[in-house]
Amino acid sequence: MATLETFVGAAFLLPLAVVIVGGLLVLLLHPLLPPALSALERARFARVLARAARADSHLKAGRIDPALRDIEQAFFLSTLRADARLADQVVAHHTGLLSRILTVIDGLPHGRVRLLSLAKVDRILERRGELQRALLQLRNRSFRDGRRIQLERELRRNAGDLRAAVRELVADVQLLATRRVAVQ
Repeated sequence: MATLETFVGAAFLLPLAVVIVGGLLVLLLHPLLPPALSALERARFARVLARAARADSHLKAGRIDPALRDIEQAFFLSTLRADARLADQVVAHHTGLLSRILTVIDGLPHGRVRLLSLAKVDRILERRGELQRALLQLRNRSFRDGRRIQLERELRRNAGDLRAAVRELVADVQLLATRRVAVQ
């Protein structure tokens, strides 16, 4: 029969063993975390690239509204934490999306959309790139680092601002496109 000393010993040694095994797992799996996180980020980026490709096919077919919806959804709003090379690709992707919007505007007879909304999106994207580069420079620091936490918070706020600004820009272009139909 188990004695009181056996229960006390087990109550003390079991949590200690769990902590030791957990610590060993963390040490063993820690080198695998950055490549896994990088693969996840690349998969997310591949989805928005597919959305942009779908927007291109809509543009070639002359379907402006579905193209604009796909362009709106093709902006990459996730925060990059592992892959610095992907940050440059995201910046180029966003430039391509703005170029597509300008192409749509140029194809409209009254191609003078309120450029304030376009300039606003461009300014927010530029700030996002700066924040993203700064965060990626701190990627080897602790997740509890104050500067890193602040940058992540600013990037989340920036993503909301970018989403709203892109929505406004797309609405402006759609309004311009419907005016074209009304004028004809």
